[in-house]
Amino acid sequence: MSKTHQTNRLTLAVAGSRKTQGLIDSCRAAGLNERILILTYTRNNQREISHRLAQLPGDHGHIEVKGWFSFLLQDFIYPFLPLKFPGVQVEGFDFDSPPRRGASKGSIDRYVNGHQQILRAHLPELAVLINEAGGRVCLNRLEKIYDRIMIDEVQDLCGYDLEILELLIKSSIYVDMVGDIRQAILATNEREKKNERFKHMNILKWFQEQQRKGLLSIEHRNVTWRCAPGIAAFADKLFSPKWGFPPTESLNVTRTDHDGVFLIPPDHVEEYYERYRPLLLRHSKRSGRSFDHLGYLNFGQAKGLQRRRVLIYPTDPIKRMLIDGKMLTDIQAAHLYVAVTRAEQSVGFILSPPKDAKYPIWTPSRGLVQPCRR
Repeated sequence: MSKTHQTNRLTLAVAGSRKTQGLIDSCRAAGLNERILILTYTRNNQREISHRLAQLPGDHGHIEVKGWFSFLLQDFIYPFLPLKFPGVQVEGFDFDSPPRRGASKGSIDRYVNGHQQILRAHLPELAVLINEAGGRVCLNRLEKIYDRIMIDEVQDLCGYDLEILELLIKSSIYVDMVGDIRQAILATNEREKKNERFKHMNILKWFQEQQRKGLLSIEHRNVTWRCAPGIAAFADKLFSPKWGFPPTESLNVTRTDHDGVFLIPPDHVEEYYERYRPLLLRHSKRSGRSFDHLGYLNFGQAKGLQRRRVLIYPTDPIKRMLIDGKMLTDIQAAHLYVAVTRAEQSVGFILSPPKDAKYPIWTPSRGLVQPCRR
């Protein structure tokens, strides 16, 4: 079915650009009769979107919020499973089991375990097969229910989920998506081989293909209200120029006595923490064990958060980047980007500074910072 309205839109926006709020504002401006579905991957984001919608004035009962997996189960699997597997009953969802490599595509054993639960690992593949078996029945139903589908954090989709996304953008439903390629550290199905070349940051190439086909319009938003200019500039430099990301413009006009990016010697961490109470971040629980008592979050757990100050325990590749300027891999850069851009005013790295440190070194004496050596 061809589109009867504007081209689907993808907004790629930097951290702190109020991506999610943009979706909420679109809902606020929507007509009372427009039927809208908002989809996102993480439960935290589902709760946040639902909370913000509840704050809107007026009646917005025409707007639904669903998680991506719930969407596939409720709108593809449960209503139409008999079209592919007559007589099969399912009673739940298996979130953790690995992919069933030995079961062939199209066989029930690939999709349902011994407890009659749908396997998450092959959920989107099954959704695609059911839609095909019913002659596009799932899409036909969705087109009757919704006028618009919004997808937040769309960079998290991968594997067969991209096949579902393609079905949506080819449908008569207007699809409005927001995301940040630089924050592509999660994936709806890490172990899926389908569309593997588009996983994580490489999903940008998939979006560009859809744009070339005329199915999608891509807009870039490079303004952050969160990160101070020094932090925004540091975050931009994490990525190879091959990506062609435009420079981030900071609209954070707040200035304090401690703004920017700093190195914090390990023996000063306790005092630094007491003085600034930063959010402590690390790549995994195996890192920075000597400061466990201060309370870390892993980089991925911090996604979506915003704090005045952040203190990071760097991995070895991050240390080499800070000391020698060695570029990170794309996925390493994406993880660090998420960590750094949680901060509004300052980012500290726990690191014994070399003699030719490229970043200012924080010292506890009167809160001064040693001059940066270039």
